[in-house]
Formats: sequence, C-alpha cells, structure tokens
Amino acid sequence: MSKSASMNPHPTENEIKHIREALAAFNKERVGEDGHTALHLVAYDEEGNLCGGILGGTYWGWMYVDILWVREDCRRAGIGSELLSKAEAEARRRGCHHVHLDTMSWQAPAFYQKHGYEIIGVLPNIPEGNQKYLLMKALGEKSNG
Repeated sequence: MSKSASMNPHPTENEIKHIREALAAFNKERVGEDGHTALHLVAYDEEGNLCGGILGGTYWGWMYVDILWVREDCRRAGIGSELLSKAEAEARRRGCHHVHLDTMSWQAPAFYQKHGYEIIGVLPNIPEGNQKYLLMKALGEKSNG
C-alpha cells in the first residue's frame, strides 16, 4: 500500500531541526555516536587582516573539509597548504584516519592532488561544462605537501 504525502517547499526551522535530529538518532542507533567536532582554522596577513581559512570537522574517524578559502592577494604564498596541513595534523590528533572533500573544476582539484588527495568521483555538468570532484586522502603519520 503506497502512502501519499503533502509537500511543503518551505519548512520551518523547527521542522528542519526535527529532520536533522531524527536522522542523527537513526544513525546513532545503527553505528553509534558520530563524535562530530568542528575543525576551523583561520590565517591573517601581516596587518592582522583575515586572509584565509579552513572550515570543516571530524566524525567517525574522518575529517571533512567544507570550505578552504584564501584571499586572492594572499594566494601562492603557502597559506592554503599550511591551513590544510595544520587541519590534517589536528584530525590525526583526534584519531582520524582519512579526509574527504569536494571541489569544483574551476576551484582547486590540482591543489588537493598535489597534497596527496585522490579523485574518487566526478559529477559532470555541474554547472554545465564543469565538474564537481569528490576527493579523499588517507592520513598517515605525516602530512603530504
């Protein structure tokens, strides 16, 4: 017997919270606590202005990178590499064994590959004529790059 449901394209914040909490409870019941902890680092230029940052977290023995950004005039100075390396070191300290992230074809796939990340999936034409890459890296004792 199939069920029909009405749909609302504008859920409330409480409905969104309920859905997130329901999925978290389902996951916890099957595989235990995820231990999610934010992992954020920021970098400043010589004048003390924000010039970059990495936003992500750790869970179930994995680190994820949500955003790695470096201000245009600060690029090519090793800041992105240092942010990534320090985040990986903190993930190792937390007991993580792998990192995953995604990046767009016009962003930084070559940067991540240079740091030991492997492309494990590609979504074509997102947006048209471009790709979205899923990458991962095993965390050994020492950071690559």
